[in-house]
Amino acid sequence: MKLTTLFLPAVALGAGAMLLAPTGGFAFSTIGGDLDLTQRDVRIFNNFTDVSANNNQVPDPQFPGHQGAVMALWKSTVEWGSELHGNGNGDPLNPGDLGSGNANFDGSFQGEATGVGTSNDNIHSEISGGGGGVLAFTETPISNGWRIRYYANWNWSDGPGSAILNQKDLQGVGCHEYGHALGLGHTSVSGAVMFPSTFSGNNQRDLVGDDQAGVQFIYGAKSAFKPTITNVSIAGSTVTITGTNFDLNNNEVWFTNQAQTATNQDPIVRATGIGSTGGTLISLQIPDLAGPGDVLVKIPGTAHSQLSNAFPLDGMGAGPTAPTISSVSPPTIEAVNVGTAQIVSINGAGFLPATTLTLDGQPVTGFPSPYTVVSPNLITFDPPEPIQLGQVTLSISNINGSDSTQVNRVANATPALQAGTGDEPVSFFSFAGIDLTVGYTPGSVFLIAISFDCIPSVLPGLVSLEIGNGFTSLFPVGPQTVIGPDGWEMFNLPSAPGLPPGTTFFIEGIALDPVPVFPIPDSNKQEVQLLF
Repeated sequence: MKLTTLFLPAVALGAGAMLLAPTGGFAFSTIGGDLDLTQRDVRIFNNFTDVSANNNQVPDPQFPGHQGAVMALWKSTVEWGSELHGNGNGDPLNPGDLGSGNANFDGSFQGEATGVGTSNDNIHSEISGGGGGVLAFTETPISNGWRIRYYANWNWSDGPGSAILNQKDLQGVGCHEYGHALGLGHTSVSGAVMFPSTFSGNNQRDLVGDDQAGVQFIYGAKSAFKPTITNVSIAGSTVTITGTNFDLNNNEVWFTNQAQTATNQDPIVRATGIGSTGGTLISLQIPDLAGPGDVLVKIPGTAHSQLSNAFPLDGMGAGPTAPTISSVSPPTIEAVNVGTAQIVSINGAGFLPATTLTLDGQPVTGFPSPYTVVSPNLITFDPPEPIQLGQVTLSISNINGSDSTQVNRVANATPALQAGTGDEPVSFFSFAGIDLTVGYTPGSVFLIAISFDCIPSVLPGLVSLEIGNGFTSLFPVGPQTVIGPDGWEMFNLPSAPGLPPGTTFFIEGIALDPVPVFPIPDSNKQEVQLLF
């Protein structure tokens, strides 16, 4: 993880960045990477504690539906946009000039998040304490997203006028930090947004030529073929978007989510497969989850130039609906899911926001994400081990209601072995040992062995293992485990004393059925590495 920061004037230029020199006589620098079209969302977790960070409660038609710190940081995003944001107004210090990047880059404002998220969830938030002379910092690796934190020991001002006395301008500092998220380092040009020190931040709201050159260096100068929105109008529940370079048949229209969204959720509300009239006019019903914010149009492809400018939209969809499940694939789920071998897909509608997913009465939980809301119509998840076999209930619920269906939990058809989470190689600490989950026919006996050799051991017609080097390097471990009526068991395998850190070994098992079967069924192998 890299950190890029904004300092007070006493702090020297260039700290904390892996800076690459530009070309063409400009002073901007880059830190490597860019934000592709999957990383354009911007959210705010509004935990700012200073009253002055949220005392601007005057609505602005160019930034509908949001005030305070959320509006200020929204403005800091659109300043980097390819076109003026609406008519460009909203910043009295730079009237008619919000949106001056002139590059193939535009962010998608997505309102508020439910928490600070991780270092790649694209969320602004306050962090307690102070960082010496540091006002704020950006966590990257850029291509996978970013997170921006603002130290709470400063007095943050949400504008829209100048920050006064000892206040720090949230919009200006946010504009600087979002430049880091875009891939820019610091510049030596005093007065530029990306200059690394500031007295208040007021002077860093407006891009200058060096900032524009930097964002164009990364994303390319604004293409003549980039889709462009010039006007948006609403009649009832229908929005009409006027512009240029829209696709005739297959546009995506992006809206701001009206809900406060979970940190691990893709918040963008997308209407897909939308046609246009002559490439200049799009008309569609406002999606249920869309709210006041911005609208953008994406044409087919992945290039930076295939997403339009962000244009303000003061409209609201009907709101979240109760989820409905149309199908589950596969409908039969084995007791032990080895790694990602059996990810379950739920198809339906109304899955945003999905607040609870339960299987057989158990909430589906886990780290880093218990389940993934891929779209309003698709959820994927890694099923937990069952509490019983047979037909069980799968339920999805949100604040508007719930829906459920039946799925079939069955014992694994072949012996299954999962070490830790099942991802390979599995790393563990000697003091903790490693958790092993085994699954097969209830009543069968599961025997575990380890080996330092991933070379097969085979007795034709009797047993065939992937490890053990002809049984010369095969060591039985752990208890004989009897599989219970729910089709699985878990136990902890302690580390053998004396193994040096970094030791890699392999685990595999065989299962003895109540009525013997030959050759004896064997499990998958798992690769395990001892950390220390």
